[in-house]
Amino acid sequence: MSDKPKLLIAESEGFSEKAFALLETMFDVDAQDLCRKELLKNVALYDYLWVRLRNMIDAEVLSVATRLKAVATNTTGLNHLDLDAAADRGIAVLSLRGEVDFLREIRATAEHTIGLCLAQLRGIPDAHRHCMNGHWDRNQFRGHEIYQSTVGIIGYGRLGAITASYFQALGANVIVHSAGLSEGDVMDGFPVVTLDQVFERSDIVSLHVNGAPENHGMIGERQFRIAKPNCLFINTARGELVDQQALCHALEAGWIAGAALDVIANEQEMRGIEPRLLNLSPQQVVMTPHVGGNTYESLDRTEVFLAEKLIALVR
Repeated sequence: MSDKPKLLIAESEGFSEKAFALLETMFDVDAQDLCRKELLKNVALYDYLWVRLRNMIDAEVLSVATRLKAVATNTTGLNHLDLDAAADRGIAVLSLRGEVDFLREIRATAEHTIGLCLAQLRGIPDAHRHCMNGHWDRNQFRGHEIYQSTVGIIGYGRLGAITASYFQALGANVIVHSAGLSEGDVMDGFPVVTLDQVFERSDIVSLHVNGAPENHGMIGERQFRIAKPNCLFINTARGELVDQQALCHALEAGWIAGAALDVIANEQEMRGIEPRLLNLSPQQVVMTPHVGGNTYESLDRTEVFLAEKLIALVR
């Protein structure tokens, strides 16, 4: 029987082989893909836990994890972890939050933002379905360009800044709004404006704010009412940042032209997609299931980085 501490990787599908090999030098590793019920049943057997985004690691999970010393998650957002409950039990949380230098090389979500934008502006999902049904009528799919459009970036942190540079490279005029910046400032050549001005002036609005509770609901009816009617709203950050009912109404009422979403509210609680979103047409909304950071390259880099971080903690 191994005398190494036991590590449960609770979401092991596609886990980095290099990171796994590193972890095996320090831990007795058990790699599984567990639903919440299975996690609750088994977590008490382990000293360390590794998760992605599938399960909410809340007070209920932590209360039965009596041996647990640390939780590792190769994410920057931590709204799938109850940080207060972990602190109360003396359980360390290791993540990518604050790893500024390393994260400059993790760009998958910014790329996905551009992909969602193009998919919606050019009607790519709808055109694909059209062709797969045996049709070939280009006149049904006249789209819009990013070039010379105005793009408003909300949240000028790491991903906001990277995404802004990508839009700039495509010829867009970029404006930004971010906490700690004042109207009239200039960041990397981009003018800083108010939140209202982002919606009043932008053809494309892209949200890149962290999921802290104080930011929940920051985008709602007021912003959508003053938006340009051709506005495309993109959210690859966190669903809770947006009033979902206000977004649905804005699309239904034509206050904005479309939305491209990689996140929805309450993902970890698995309540399902807001039915009103499902009733919208493909021309109004494009959705992906929180895959922004889900690339082979990014997951490999982040899992190796966090494996080294976890090993350093235990040594």
